[in-house]
Amino acid sequence: MDNNQLPDSADADVQSNASTDDALPAVVPDMGIERNTRPRINLRRVAVLVVMMSAVGLLAIRSGAMQAILEIFTGHQLPVGGTPVAATHSKLSEHEIEYINGRPPQEQMERLLSAAVNHDIGATEMIEEKVADWHGHLARSKQWQVLGDTALYSNDLRVRAAAIEVELAVNNIDKSRETAMGLWHTGEDNVKSRPFSAWELGMLANRGVAPDLVQEWLESWVHDPDQQTRFWSVEGLAHIGTDSTIKDFLDVLRNDPSMDVRERAGCSLAKSGMLTREQRMKAVPGLIDLSDDPNLNDITRTWVYQALREITDVNLPNDPAAWRNWYSQHGAEQVEKFKSEGNSVLGNS
Repeated sequence: MDNNQLPDSADADVQSNASTDDALPAVVPDMGIERNTRPRINLRRVAVLVVMMSAVGLLAIRSGAMQAILEIFTGHQLPVGGTPVAATHSKLSEHEIEYINGRPPQEQMERLLSAAVNHDIGATEMIEEKVADWHGHLARSKQWQVLGDTALYSNDLRVRAAAIEVELAVNNIDKSRETAMGLWHTGEDNVKSRPFSAWELGMLANRGVAPDLVQEWLESWVHDPDQQTRFWSVEGLAHIGTDSTIKDFLDVLRNDPSMDVRERAGCSLAKSGMLTREQRMKAVPGLIDLSDDPNLNDITRTWVYQALREITDVNLPNDPAAWRNWYSQHGAEQVEKFKSEGNSVLGNS
């Protein structure tokens, strides 16, 4: 190419800026560049080329990392580990809603409970809307048992609440004070019926049926000589979800003669039941005191530290002083953090 001739694209660019170039000298002093070569255009192109070459080199060097990134944005060979990757818009589809509305109560319940476990938006609302009409029309199917157990341990308390509503509907238990009284008297008269009575009483209390009275009943059973009565009373108390149950779990964790019952109390404080993360933080001072109790056996002490780590989401060693120091400096801050998380669902947000 003649040194005095520019590529067509560059020449077109020069023509568009002729008025500016007319003011330039024919040759830039000491550089030997004719007037229409326009140094700033060349520099821009050089910069683009440098960036492109750098990018190509980076891709060659980090092809493995780039492949991993691409996998996140495609379903092909998606890594099982890592952060959640959305498959859909996370809502019940119009097609699914239409189908569910046309099915019998048993299938409605099972499909919606499955959708709730999957965190599909709209599933718990549909359960709330339909559950009253399900009473007397549901059976204890194997599908429901699996879904119900899974839902009761969901990382979303609204799913747990939906599971409670479904449980009461499956057993056709009316949400009334009279029903609660009947369960209480049945348990008082027959020790073998207490596991069921305690379980259902806690659920009734959670849905607003005489929560204070139910807690009193379960607190009396939690000190009963019968181990199974105490075990299921702890489970019932866990369903209630009020601040006042925290002291009951701490008492059981410290004093119950059965390690099985103690374990359930520790789990009720740490993860299971209907306490929110903010509520569970209220158990931290009592748990720290327990960790420093010389009369506590080693297994229970291990459970106490596990509960502390689970509740706070902080990984500290099994050292009472370390936990006291952390709580005094960061306890209030952690409570505010849990408050600010609002409706964030762990593992699915």
